[in-house]
Amino acid sequence: MFIKLSTLLTALAVASTAVAHGVISSPPRRRPGTNFSSVCGSQIYSIVSSDEYGNQQGEEQNINSGTTAACHLYLCKGLQFSDNTANVQHYPANTVVPITIDLRAPHTGVANVSVVATATNKVIAGPLISFNPAYSVSTPIPANQTSFSVTIPSLSGQCGTAGACVIQWWWDARSIDQTYMSCVDFTQ
Repeated sequence: MFIKLSTLLTALAVASTAVAHGVISSPPRRRPGTNFSSVCGSQIYSIVSSDEYGNQQGEEQNINSGTTAACHLYLCKGLQFSDNTANVQHYPANTVVPITIDLRAPHTGVANVSVVATATNKVIAGPLISFNPAYSVSTPIPANQTSFSVTIPSLSGQCGTAGACVIQWWWDARSIDQTYMSCVDFTQ
């Protein structure tokens, strides 16, 4: 059986877009870089840098000998602050932060936005907003699930140092066992 090259390339193009799901598109989110590659390995780096919209489970399936203990996939998908120092935002207490989500493929689940301390990967404020259900496949997605604002509370000095805290958008679709997240580095 022979498959035409053009048919195969079309199928691959469709498959590559089908695996893309969602990320924060504004404000600037953490992105993959050389430090991410160093701690998570070149295979995970290749997966994330070619499709930043993917899920943590896809990364987990590719853990190998190049993945170090410093690769925390469930903290900002393992993406490293050291690759993103130019993207740090400053949000004093009571700042209203508009957030835009670029959603490419919905999956019904739950979602929220919280402030997370990066040293412990613990929520220290929030959820600041939550959606349940989120990104439904059976109903139109409300506009306020992809374009919304959160108010940053006073964090009592916990986020005074760049890299100490992130605003984390977290979306979990249990029915398909997929979790997505994006992080915005900020100081207060």
